[in-house]
Amino acid sequence: MHNALVLLTLALVAGIGWIPLLIYVIKAPLMNSMTGVVVALNLIGWSLIVHFMLGRKELRRVLQNVARQIGMDTHFRNMDELLDMIVREVRRRHSSLSINLIERKISSKEELSRTLERIVALAYRLFSAQSAELALFDTESSLYHSAFVLGRPFRTSAQAMLSGAKEGVEEVPSVDVLVQPIAFAGSVLGSLRVALKKGEIPSRADREIMRVLALQSGLAIINSEYTAELMRMKRASEETVKAKTGFLANLSHEIRGPLGIMLNAVELVVDGLCGTVTQDQLDTLKMVRSNGEHLLELINDVLDYAKIESGKISPNRETILLNELLNDIAGVVRTQALRKNHTLICHDNEELLPICCDRRHIRQMLINLLTNAIKYTPDGGKIELWAERAPGARIKINVRDSGIGIDVTAREVVFAPFERVDNSYAINQIGAGLGMALTKRLAVVNGGQVDFVSSPGKGSHFWLTFPAASYERGTAVSTEPKPQEDPKGSGELILLVESDDGEREMVARYLRHIGFRVATAATQVEAMDVLRKGEVELAMVNNRMVDKPEDFLVKNIRDSAKSAMLPIILVSSRAFVFDIEKYLQSGIDLCLIKPLELKKLGHICRRLIDGDACLEISEKEIENAEPAKSSQPTASVKPEPPRHLPN
Repeated sequence: MHNALVLLTLALVAGIGWIPLLIYVIKAPLMNSMTGVVVALNLIGWSLIVHFMLGRKELRRVLQNVARQIGMDTHFRNMDELLDMIVREVRRRHSSLSINLIERKISSKEELSRTLERIVALAYRLFSAQSAELALFDTESSLYHSAFVLGRPFRTSAQAMLSGAKEGVEEVPSVDVLVQPIAFAGSVLGSLRVALKKGEIPSRADREIMRVLALQSGLAIINSEYTAELMRMKRASEETVKAKTGFLANLSHEIRGPLGIMLNAVELVVDGLCGTVTQDQLDTLKMVRSNGEHLLELINDVLDYAKIESGKISPNRETILLNELLNDIAGVVRTQALRKNHTLICHDNEELLPICCDRRHIRQMLINLLTNAIKYTPDGGKIELWAERAPGARIKINVRDSGIGIDVTAREVVFAPFERVDNSYAINQIGAGLGMALTKRLAVVNGGQVDFVSSPGKGSHFWLTFPAASYERGTAVSTEPKPQEDPKGSGELILLVESDDGEREMVARYLRHIGFRVATAATQVEAMDVLRKGEVELAMVNNRMVDKPEDFLVKNIRDSAKSAMLPIILVSSRAFVFDIEKYLQSGIDLCLIKPLELKKLGHICRRLIDGDACLEISEKEIENAEPAKSSQPTASVKPEPPRHLPN
């Protein structure tokens, strides 16, 4: 309509221009002054008509070319219809390409179903179709199964149309039905088909849109399958970690028990509880004890590393003054340094240097660094330990040695688990290769970092950095425990329930030696008999007596005891947190981890029997009482020990 009005206007302009010309011919004298105007109007009018006609022809040619490029039929269409058709097609393509139908992560069949349903609905709308269907291919039966259908049902056999088979099928796919396979990497996943309205012939543009929709359908299906596979792999990985952790827990259970008996038996002989020993015998026993403690350290390293890997470790942070801690750690490793004639120097710093860290972890990290410095420094070397403030409100703990040094190419190996620097000196050193890997992970867990610089033949300089903690003079902070006197009993009766004869007799012998009376039991029945006969003031139970679900030893002890306040200690060779939590939930007061230090056991028994003092025992105190050479926590305390009447 708009184009017609333009042409009519131009024609009128050109026509009106001839009227003055006719008047001029008839009455030339009168119209002489209008000659220029007449000529100008005619030229302008006809120029506009010619220009418009030529421009319209060029525009039609351009539109036809565009239509052919996008696969549209241009025969028997005027320019207005052609332009309108192109606009509709562009809008339709934009709609199919701009809608994001694929969810970022399709993790369930319900999400996949919603996505495919939206694709079918979009196909049905874009083509104004009679029907749209998405069928999925079953690889086992090699058949297509219709999943989503919109509109009228297809009359043509789905299997024949989708697979291309014609034998035994009377109907042949119609030309007004678009079929697009859904495939990925050569594997058939399904098919998308759309039935157009009667008489409508699909264009190349229609097939392109079908291809895009089929591609999105395939991506949705693959996304779902890969997500399911990733979830399966994640579950398998978690099960593997759980199995590894369980294996290590069982391994520790099998090794720590006999190891504890061996170390404590040696301790009894060294202390003279089994008679007089000669100096040669004493030296031999000390060698056995030293190697047993080294074996315990290796077991503890493996267990701690497994805990960190499985996310089962969480630091118990507290404010620690490094001034006292460094001197204590230096004293722990000084004997090792003297064996190799090393000079070990701990530089004092008059400034208070507080950090917030797990006490057991920082001890373990520093012992690992110093032990490595001693180990990888040839005899007669020098090792230095000091702390200082660092930029960024941090505190830096330094360990420097004059050892063999580390090549720059071996930098990554230093913190790798079960790895060692490849040189002849390092290969001859004993160890599991976990010390530095464990140190790095413990530093990260506590909000710190570990790093080093080194040169072959010139030694190494390792350091730990932690955020500086706030501290004011006079504020109570955690300090190293003072040495305790030997524990002493006053004839109190302790019930010892232990199925292992050797361990039962060894612990009982020590407790009797320091002044306690001990009643032993190998079974639950024997334990109940003891409780009914005497005034038991403390019960000590092995974890093997409570590991099975049907074991009710703790409940039976409380029911049979004359006092519901009877303290119960559980001694376990299982060192993992989930084991300890399970034991604490069963109603015990304290869980001690094997191997036990007999003197520490005596102190714990003394404090629990003393009544009010048992309520003040904390996990920190017990861990602080642990021998410095051991990196494994040896006790866990229930936050609020049960002091209620039994049900």
